[in-house]
Amino acid sequence: MIEHNTYQSRPWLDSAKPVKERVQLLMNAMKIEEKVAQMIQISYSLVSPAKADEWAKKGAGSFLHILGDDSRRVQKLATETRLGIPAIFGIDAIHGHAIHNGATVFPTQLALASSWNPSLAEKVGRVTAREVSAEGLHWTFSPVLCLGRDLRWGRINETFGEDPYLAGIMGAGIIKGYQGTDVRQADSIAACAKHFIAYGESRGGRDSCEASVTMRGIRSTFLPPFADAVKAGCLTFMAGYQSIDGVPMSANKKLLRDVLKDELGFDGFVVTDWSNVGNLLNRQFVASDISDASRIALEAGNDMIMTTPEFFDATLSLPEAQALVDDAVRRILSVKFRIGLFDVAEKVKTISLSEDPSAKEANAVYNCDAHQKINLEAAQKSIVLLKNDPVGALPALPICGARDAGDSFRESAHTLSRDACPVRAVRTIAVIGPNADSVRAQFGDWTFFTHPVPKLDSVPAFRVATMLDGIRAFSKKEGIGVLYDKGCDIMDRTKDTIMAACEIAARADIVFVAVGDTIVQNGEAHDRADLSLTGKQNELVHALRLICDKKNIPLVSILVNGKPLDFSAVANASDAILETFNSGTLGGEAAAGIIFGAVNPQGRLPISFPRTTGQLPVYYNQTPDWHDGKYFDCDASPLFAFGEGLSYSAFRYNSVTLSKNTASSGETIEVMVSVTNTSGRDGVETVQVYASDLVASVTRPMRELKGFIQAEIAAGATVTVSVPLAVDSLSLVNADGKTVLEAGVFEIQAGHDSRKKSLISAVLTVA
Repeated sequence: MIEHNTYQSRPWLDSAKPVKERVQLLMNAMKIEEKVAQMIQISYSLVSPAKADEWAKKGAGSFLHILGDDSRRVQKLATETRLGIPAIFGIDAIHGHAIHNGATVFPTQLALASSWNPSLAEKVGRVTAREVSAEGLHWTFSPVLCLGRDLRWGRINETFGEDPYLAGIMGAGIIKGYQGTDVRQADSIAACAKHFIAYGESRGGRDSCEASVTMRGIRSTFLPPFADAVKAGCLTFMAGYQSIDGVPMSANKKLLRDVLKDELGFDGFVVTDWSNVGNLLNRQFVASDISDASRIALEAGNDMIMTTPEFFDATLSLPEAQALVDDAVRRILSVKFRIGLFDVAEKVKTISLSEDPSAKEANAVYNCDAHQKINLEAAQKSIVLLKNDPVGALPALPICGARDAGDSFRESAHTLSRDACPVRAVRTIAVIGPNADSVRAQFGDWTFFTHPVPKLDSVPAFRVATMLDGIRAFSKKEGIGVLYDKGCDIMDRTKDTIMAACEIAARADIVFVAVGDTIVQNGEAHDRADLSLTGKQNELVHALRLICDKKNIPLVSILVNGKPLDFSAVANASDAILETFNSGTLGGEAAAGIIFGAVNPQGRLPISFPRTTGQLPVYYNQTPDWHDGKYFDCDASPLFAFGEGLSYSAFRYNSVTLSKNTASSGETIEVMVSVTNTSGRDGVETVQVYASDLVASVTRPMRELKGFIQAEIAAGATVTVSVPLAVDSLSLVNADGKTVLEAGVFEIQAGHDSRKKSLISAVLTVA
């Protein structure tokens, strides 16, 4: 809040006036230099404190990657300028405010998508907003609404998976969490939908490369999640690095202005990605100088320019750009007014933490008990049980201490006994693998380990439960002994203790091996040509399999990974598999809860797993036009499919019926699915509804997700759930690029996952 101003000298400070009027009043008072300065975003990690202060005095509209007292100092300088316009501070809070060492680190977006729970995403967004705002920041560069379809791409872990419907609904959930019921509140922040658009479709999985997509493909597949973000009220969008049909995104007027702003009605502002305007000149070579690049970016519809400060002087030399500058600045100022920067004192704190009497209270927000409760819930519901085969008379999981083989697990919120669900009694556990006790692998990208400057030797300033920690904690309660050996290294083949790992495996009743990847194998500019497990991980698992076969004991693999990898050998060797992705601070506690049966797993894959790298792409919603539908040397089906995941309960799908068998545009029908829990344990089943267009004017995916519901079904009970299906959601983009609903016959399918064999169906005729 700028307290030293009056409504008379600065009438735009009158919060009773409509935002549009306040913006115009401020615009009327601004010089061209002050307007262009509002379009500049400075990276605090790239400049000296003195240079940052200089930009604040000049009226720069935004700073990114600035924390704590530095943000307060810079804000104080910004609000002491002639007009006193506060800066908006941005941060990459991708899975929690994890760049702040001490804040809550949630599961990554890919992990969270495995929950198939938009309400949980909203809760994660709400916690993140509280912790980001406690830092004095106002804006997160999240959610990522790119689709994870080429698994070689380094940023798969940042996506909500491969499906546009799931990505859109999860993205809308977390946007609502970030921005709250009133984005003006002190503990709400602005969201940023990125990277507009089809950024993840770059050729060969190469980050920021040309995207091989058509406008019809954009409208059919990649636009829907961003349209959902607009409907959810997302205040900002970020333009991607890549080019589409030769036109860089920050030069793409058709997509930024015509589609996003005019067609979808987006009324917030667009920020470029890192140095996109400079890239027009230095990487993509579509501009002759920085003035040319600045003109192109302005005309295309970029409003805020990230990390290209040269834009300031270049744009001042473009007098013909005045109208475009005005449009951009109106959008920026509108967002600043809408989030309360001019009105809510806590949004623009200028007192240093050491002087601020509320600093202790603000710091207490980070990683507080309430936030950790939600963090644990997010991790528990995001873990996917992919396999659980019997070894002897019992499935590999869950387990308990031998002394409690016939008793309920006392520490659980859910009862679990031999009568309800088979439990394996053990006395000694072997925990092995390079990711069993790796905080960096478990956290993944976009944390204080990696950004804004990599510090891989950082030590977390809070409690972390690795896989080993979680298993040890639960084992202690059960009186079970735990043996540990790393076994091998993720990256270095010369470092292994496979013999020692086998020795402890031979002394155990069950073996857990944690494999996957690590930070340097994921993230921006960290694309992979080969998804095979690195180091000697396959050799380690093979050696452990031999030991387990000799003893007739289970081998359970725990996957700690940023993306689906080539896990075929591990999958074949394992009796049970837990997919945890990057599960955050409490991932080990969550995994142990499932291992010991305290939690009934309910996660479902948001992304498909290949059998080998060369099989890509394997996403489920492909068109049925592949000659013979297979490779001659590889099964066409994925190793694990979109929507797949097991539970300690078992479910049978009985029937699917429609509230109407013939319907028209504008109608919503109900898809009613009868499901029985055939097991002895209460469970949650994610009932998925897909649609297949049997004959269309253009090729369409074999099936597309159209809805889902999570049903709590008691042991032995049968329920009928109802999933709404808007008939217009069956529309297609035709050869002329128009979205139309064609008359015809659709197969409406329901089931446990996206595999054809898992689905039952009914027929809908669209009139």
